[in-house]
This record gives sequence, structure tokens and C-alpha cells, in this order.
Amino acid sequence: MDFWTALILLSAAGIAWALVGGISRLWLSPLSKFPGPKFTALTLWNEFYWDVVKRGSFIWKIQEMHDQYGPIVRINPYELHIRDADFYNELYASSRRMDKYEWWTQMAGSPGSGFSTISHDLHRQRRGALNNFFSARSVAQLEPMIQAKIDKLLGRLERVASTGEVLRLDAAFMALTTDIISEYAFSNAMGCLDQPDFELGLAWKRTILGAFEGGTISRQFPWMLPLMQRLPLSVVAALNPAAAYLFKWQEKVKQQVAPILDRTDEKSAGGGGDNPGRTIFHTLRDSDLPAEERTLERLCDEGNILIGAGSETVAQTLTRLCFYLRHVPSVLVKLREELDRESPARGENQLAGLQQLPYLVNPRLRLQFL
Repeated sequence: MDFWTALILLSAAGIAWALVGGISRLWLSPLSKFPGPKFTALTLWNEFYWDVVKRGSFIWKIQEMHDQYGPIVRINPYELHIRDADFYNELYASSRRMDKYEWWTQMAGSPGSGFSTISHDLHRQRRGALNNFFSARSVAQLEPMIQAKIDKLLGRLERVASTGEVLRLDAAFMALTTDIISEYAFSNAMGCLDQPDFELGLAWKRTILGAFEGGTISRQFPWMLPLMQRLPLSVVAALNPAAAYLFKWQEKVKQQVAPILDRTDEKSAGGGGDNPGRTIFHTLRDSDLPAEERTLERLCDEGNILIGAGSETVAQTLTRLCFYLRHVPSVLVKLREELDRESPARGENQLAGLQQLPYLVNPRLRLQFL
């Protein structure tokens, strides 16, 4: 068989494969009965264009699809998107057994974490080991530690107010939340609140944002992140600065987890720092989880996700709250009045008292006031 014959046969096979795949996706797939543009049902390249080339704008294209096709649309060959709040409880019923969608979880870059766990049973085991740490009771017990971190931030803000220095609130809040979650996780805060201009918190914020952006590429090319993890950091930094930030931060997490597993950290040695109670990773280390669930690599993956989920989410909320309070003065005035009048005295139950303030916790009251 000569070269041209082989090329023709390969081309014909490729065309046949594409035709069979296209027919299957458009008319034979279980998703084919749901509405949506035919091109999105045919290929993932549509999503690639809007999320990678157009930098994360696919969400707005999904909104346009809903406006045209209704509350359920097919957004790619394998996925449906639902815009119906009434469907939430049905979709997320706790009694339903569902494995996670691997194509989405691989974007996190932490395959051993509970977030990235595909299997329903394994996810339940890993999630069960963490559930108690985020119950209302456990969080309430953290109040002295949280208040100490807030006091440190407030002291810095008071000094800034007296000097007229310009300060980035998003970086300040990121420093606060990162120190709180790292103290709770490792009994050793990252020290972001101690940095001038909160550089470490700002670096972590950039890392998180870069990871989200990089995740859109990782979904399309799942081999890319494992490949970069095998390259020297200097090469990764030149090719993809966001990924280099992420790898550097993952190394910081490893430096926190490794001493806990080796029992060489301050808490294991009888100290404990600012957090004398139990911490997440000391408890995981001493838990009855199987040995393979308590390896350094697996717990580092868990640490990466916990620090990310416990920092940027809260910091972003605080930043936006401050923005809107500044730009909607009537809400700020009303909120201050309630806090001045009814705010509980400072103490261990201050959080519980704040949760009883009607205007602070009830969004409907705020909307009525507007």
C-alpha cells in the first residue's frame, strides 16, 4: 500500500468516524431530545471558543441559550444546563447516589481532594471526615480565634485611616480569610495579615483567579496540568505564570501538612499556637480513615481545596458587601443603626447574638428598605 492510498483510507476513516459521532450526538444521544443549538450538541469546540479564547464568557452564552430555548438547554455533547430554582432540591437530593462529573473535577488540579473525588461512596467517606468541622457548633467554637484575626485587621485599618494610605480591601479581606482557614486547618496561620500591603494574601488571590482561568483550559486539555507538574518551575513560570503561582502555593500547603503527619509541628509537640482546640488536619491524621486516605499527597490535595474554598469565597463576599454599602448609603445607615442599638456585647456568644438581628440577616427587609 503506497502513501497516497494509506492517506486516502485514513482520511475516509476519519470522515466516517466524524459522521457517525455527529449522528450519534445529534439524534441518538439520550440528550438529543433536549433543546439547544445543534452546533453545541455536536462539539466541545464551541465551549472552548467562549471559555478559552473569549476568556470565561461561556456563562453568558448559556444565558442567551436559556432566553431562546427555555429553562433546560443542552450546552455541549455531554451536558445539560438548568435555570430553574424550583429544580434545586430535586437535583441535589441528599438521598440520591450520583458520581461526580470527571470532566469538571479535573480542573481543580487536586485529584485526591473530596472536591475532585468521582465515586459517590469514596466522596461520602472523605466528606464525612470533614463534616463536623463546618457544623454551626464547630464554627461557633472558632469565634475567639476569628475575633483575634479580625482585631488584627482592624488595627491595621485604623492605622491606614490615620495616615491616608491607600489600601486594597480585597487583598486585606483575602489575608484575613486565608489566615483564619489556615489556622483552623493546620494550627498555623499563613501570616498574610502580617505582610506589608497584604502581599501574600494578594498573591494567593491572584493564584485562585489564575487557577479558575487555567481550569477552563484544563477541562479542554486534561493532559496539560499533569505535564506542567513534571516541568521545572522556571519553565512553567515562563509558559504559564498562573500555573506557576498555583504550584508555589501548593508547596506552601505541603510545608504545612508534612510536619503534621511527621508530628514535628508545634501543636503535635505540645504547643498549639493561637488555636488550642482541634484542627482539621491533626484530626484527619489521627482519624480512623484508611492509611491510603492519610498520605501526604492526598492530604495536600485536600488542603489545597480547603484553603481555596475557605478564603476567596468569603473575601469576595466581604469585598462586594463593602462596595454596595458604600454605594447604597441608605442601607449602610440602617445597618449601623441596628448594630449600634442591638449589637450584642462582645463575648463568646457574639456570633449567636448577631444572627438574631433582623435587618442584618434578613435580605427581604433590606430590599423593602430600598
